[in-house]
Amino acid sequence: MSRVQQNDLLLHEAVIKNEPAAVIEALQRPTDVNCRNNYGRAPIHWAASRGNVDIMKLLIEAKCDIEAADKFGMRPLLMAAWHGHLEAVKTLVAAGACLAATNKKHNDLLQCACSRGSLDVAAYALSLGSNVQGCDAAGDAPLALASRAGHAALVELLLEKGAYIDAINKVGRTALHVACEGGHCTTAALLIDKGASREARDNSGRTPLHLAAVHRHTELVRVLLESQCHVDATDNNGVTALQMACAQGCHGIVEHLLEFGANVHLQNNVGSSALHAACAADATQIVELLLARGADPTVTDQWSQSPVSVAGGAAESPPEGFRRAARGSFSAILDLLTATANLDQRQDHSDGSTTPRNEDKSGGHSPAANEGAEHDSER
Repeated sequence: MSRVQQNDLLLHEAVIKNEPAAVIEALQRPTDVNCRNNYGRAPIHWAASRGNVDIMKLLIEAKCDIEAADKFGMRPLLMAAWHGHLEAVKTLVAAGACLAATNKKHNDLLQCACSRGSLDVAAYALSLGSNVQGCDAAGDAPLALASRAGHAALVELLLEKGAYIDAINKVGRTALHVACEGGHCTTAALLIDKGASREARDNSGRTPLHLAAVHRHTELVRVLLESQCHVDATDNNGVTALQMACAQGCHGIVEHLLEFGANVHLQNNVGSSALHAACAADATQIVELLLARGADPTVTDQWSQSPVSVAGGAAESPPEGFRRAARGSFSAILDLLTATANLDQRQDHSDGSTTPRNEDKSGGHSPAANEGAEHDSER
């Protein structure tokens, strides 16, 4: 290794350790002030990420490149914003850093601040004229970035500055969608209070309630239900939040949904019901809840599979869109379903009824759903 390379390493080490005296000493030697590491980062990147203004000024005086971009496209200004260092941001702006710079994901100064919840840096960026409606490569505006990370105070600031509350990204999700995806109750409640659409649909037809349910956010599901969102909304595959919660084995979420009137009889686009999903997930307590609400253990999907056959392992694969649990013998569930089916048959014979047990009980709702257990793969 040459002496210059050794000096370059010393400069990097001095900056990383936040030692101004060592930086001064390193700069007095034959050194490349813009020397890069394997990630393409120069000493000014490290100084900006640590918010060490004294070292930044030393490097700027040594004519470092303040527009140097690492392999992710992060410039020192973006790095300082990402890590929430307001004085470092101001120092780079004063040195002439480009305010329009973006990284490889097209995140600008404001978006970097919003992604990390830096309220003061975001406010400063807005004062410099940053676009509150600007979008990154995924189509996310600053409001969505702040909402995804659950930064409620920053969300409120952006809304005060005119951010469009129901703007959608490339997969059709709003700020409320992404807040629910992350399970951020306070942020979601704030967005709803400010007028966000509770029934907005993403490209898969999913509402915020679907995302809260599929990501197992029990408290947030309750918040959404109390805001009077549609409990039986179906996505493009006809899946309801109840079916998703059953497939995930989320007992608390199922209880909330049933309390707010979720329809246990709805079937998805291939005929699978909430009971099918609960059986496939080996969720005995949920099966009991559904049966107590009148769920039909003999209703069949388009392959003529009933919850009884799913619980008994008769089917070679679980119902479409629902995972098969890898544990348990299903014996307890099978006993529950069989007992319920036998009781129903006896009641049918006693009252002379000839109504088929698997008749559509949606009360006028058109069954429409599929999928429900797997997490979203779009983001």
